[in-house]
Amino acid sequence: MRVGLVYFGGQYNHLIMKVLEWIGVEVTKLEPHAAKFDDFDAIVLSGGPQSVYEGGQNVERISSAVRNSSVPLLGICFGHQLIAHALGGRVNRASTPEFGLVKVRVIEQDTILSGFTDFSAWESHNDEVIEAPPGFIVLAESDFAKVQAMAEPKSMKFGVQFHPEVKHTEGGTRLFENFVRAVRK
Repeated sequence: MRVGLVYFGGQYNHLIMKVLEWIGVEVTKLEPHAAKFDDFDAIVLSGGPQSVYEGGQNVERISSAVRNSSVPLLGICFGHQLIAHALGGRVNRASTPEFGLVKVRVIEQDTILSGFTDFSAWESHNDEVIEAPPGFIVLAESDFAKVQAMAEPKSMKFGVQFHPEVKHTEGGTRLFENFVRAVRK
């Protein structure tokens, strides 16, 4: 399985690659301006310091790719916000930004959160998804972010506000394994 990892300059991007390689996935780092989704079996959109409203050409280019791609997607932090923004959800400045460990409550154990119960996750965000795109289900929430995880299983598009690649997130590797398992079906 080949996964393209779109780097948006997040501080944990190298950990995403490391976890995916550890679970046996071939990963290629992609720069946002050159990312070609259809060259891969799946795409992971990483975190980064941008806002979907201040991201310029890269945000517009990737938003268009998200809308037009049939390739499975997993968005993490900024990538999660980008998927929501591109597909008609709503992203705003967080009324209470989350940094460090946060308790995440599982609403639905669908696909990427299969087998999960409430868990602690590492957060680092100023913006948040306040409304999932049409057709998406909200999988998890926290006290200050009502869309911690979302899924559209038919189109295989998923997003998480937290950082599953960071060792402080309980079950983070399992989330990546669930995503890969769903893509391989």
